[in-house]
Amino acid sequence: MKATTLSAMAEYSLGDLANAANVPTRTIRYYQAVGLLPRPRRRGKQAAYTEEHLQRLKAIARLQEQGLRLEIIRNMLDGQLEASRTVVELLGPGMTGSAWLETSARTFTEGELAELLGDDYPELVSDLVKAGYLEIRADKGRPRAWYAPNVPQLRGALELAKFGTDVALSGRAADLLRKRLRRLAEEFVEMWISEAGNLYAGEATREEFELNLELFRTVAWQSAAYVMAQEMEQAIAKTDAISERSKRRRSTISSPAKSTKHRPAD
Repeated sequence: MKATTLSAMAEYSLGDLANAANVPTRTIRYYQAVGLLPRPRRRGKQAAYTEEHLQRLKAIARLQEQGLRLEIIRNMLDGQLEASRTVVELLGPGMTGSAWLETSARTFTEGELAELLGDDYPELVSDLVKAGYLEIRADKGRPRAWYAPNVPQLRGALELAKFGTDVALSGRAADLLRKRLRRLAEEFVEMWISEAGNLYAGEATREEFELNLELFRTVAWQSAAYVMAQEMEQAIAKTDAISERSKRRRSTISSPAKSTKHRPAD
């Protein structure tokens, strides 16, 4: 019998499923109660869970790591997600706030990193370290671990790598993005400080900005995501022109300076 058939026929008790998915049994019961997980079949008095239940639990865990709320995860897995929902509606008001920013970094065990990278483990690890996506944590007496200071960027780099984008290149792009956005954020703050308004009236203080930090983050998240996606579409439409401009710039840099003949003095 083929392995795929065996997998499809595999059944788990509640305890076995909890161990396989690494979640408490009470979590499984809660997911069933709120419609995140289908109810099991019955084998007499015993509940019988299948591979479908296990894979669904793993999918829920992955989506939760990305900060998605259970309501959104349920709609995504059931194919009921509305395309018109905004990023902040999908992620929840806390997604752009301090709590999410603090938890966007995490430490992976060797096994967790291997699961994340899949077929690219361990070959891709050294490239991710060089690009700054991962840092080795080797505390004395403890198994080696891997610290990711920015999990969303790490996941983005892995997605791009699937399509042939070198990790080093995506790392340079991430650095460029941060530098440009840092300057842009400073320009925004300067504009809010200098321009008269109902709230700041040209005399804003740091404390006043901090009171409304979450609001600024939410607006920035929605606006930046939309504008960046729109501008990427426009830039890709200009690929030929951008490529030609890049060739001319490289040619100018690599070409030796032309010598200039001086006329003899009168």
